[in-house]
Amino acid sequence: MSSTVARTVDRPIGRYAPPDWHARNSKLSEVARNTRDYSHSLRQEAKQLRIDADAKTKWFNYENNVKLNERVRNITEWRDKLDQCLRDLNLEISVQKDAKEACERALEAKNLPLEIALENLNVREGRQEFDVVKDEVEAQLQTEVQLIENIKEKLRQRCEEGWDCLSKLEEIREIVELDLKDKSEALDIDMTQLDLTEKSANISHKPDATRIPKGTVQPETWYTFSENNKMVAEQVMAESQRLREAIFHSIEQTSNDLRVQQDATNFDFRKRHYEMKRAKEELEYQMKATRNEINDQEQNIADMEAAIRAKENPLKLAETRLENRTFRPHVELCRDDPQDGLTMEVQALKDTIHQLNVKLDHSRETLTELEAHLHKLEEDHKNKQLALALDTRCMDTRKRLGCHDNEISAGYDKTQKLTGILRQNTRYLENSKHAKY
Repeated sequence: MSSTVARTVDRPIGRYAPPDWHARNSKLSEVARNTRDYSHSLRQEAKQLRIDADAKTKWFNYENNVKLNERVRNITEWRDKLDQCLRDLNLEISVQKDAKEACERALEAKNLPLEIALENLNVREGRQEFDVVKDEVEAQLQTEVQLIENIKEKLRQRCEEGWDCLSKLEEIREIVELDLKDKSEALDIDMTQLDLTEKSANISHKPDATRIPKGTVQPETWYTFSENNKMVAEQVMAESQRLREAIFHSIEQTSNDLRVQQDATNFDFRKRHYEMKRAKEELEYQMKATRNEINDQEQNIADMEAAIRAKENPLKLAETRLENRTFRPHVELCRDDPQDGLTMEVQALKDTIHQLNVKLDHSRETLTELEAHLHKLEEDHKNKQLALALDTRCMDTRKRLGCHDNEISAGYDKTQKLTGILRQNTRYLENSKHAKY
């Protein structure tokens, strides 16, 4: 026991002086106080940082929610505008197709009037001799053919303009559809982001989340792009509306012009038909009168021949008496009154027969002329009958134009009424600031 104590006492241990001990204690206390103070300050700063960070986080979240809401509102507004624009485009394309088809039907409908006019000209070429007259009917038919050709060219041009307009409408519709699709997709994305919260299950850290994706544009560019699409669409729709009105105006105007020309042609046809009928009736009267005159002249010739024959025996009697009286003997051969009377009778009979023969020759010549002229009258009457029949055939053919016009007018009125109703829905273009560009 004593040995152990002795060893403990005897172990060498470092000794510190009391001042060192007191200094160390003071230093420990000071370090403890400084550390506590620093720790307290750090805790206060950390607390303030947490408070600031929490406030800033909530503010950023609130501010970005507001910005997302504003962005969603802007996208929704433009989506609605583009959606309405797309509906207007679809409507305009529909009515423009109706207008173009109406123009095509009007163009096709001009084939029959053209065929009839050309057929009339060809039919009238069948007239003969002096009835081949370059009359008002022919002039009107040629004018009608030229007018129809001009109308077809004008309507053909309107159809081509309709095709070009439809191409522009479909092109801008595709652009608006793509823009609307992008707007809808962007709206879905932003709505999804707006619905996310800190407690959402599908949030996670993303690598390089603050990067700027390739193709990013400024808001001004985004707004200008959509505004430009809407502006171009309204411009194209305004042009389409003006073209539709021009198409229907052209259809109506050309139909009226053709109708006026057809009425003028029909009037001249009726006038020519009346003149031809009167000429034919005049020829029939002349033919009848000429035939009567021929009959009378033939009877006259027969009477003349009978009269000449009737003078033969009296002449023979007078000549026989004169000849027999030449046989009187001697002084009895006297130039007495019977001699003079018989001589005068023979001379008178010969003069009468001569006059009758001359008149008979003239009558026969006149009969020949009458028969020749009757032949001409008959030939001319035959030609006029042919010309009258050809014009009647033409007039009967032209009656098809009335039925054809009624069918076309019925279809046109139906299309115009339908398109006119639809056109009322696009009147907003008149108030659009872009429609006048």
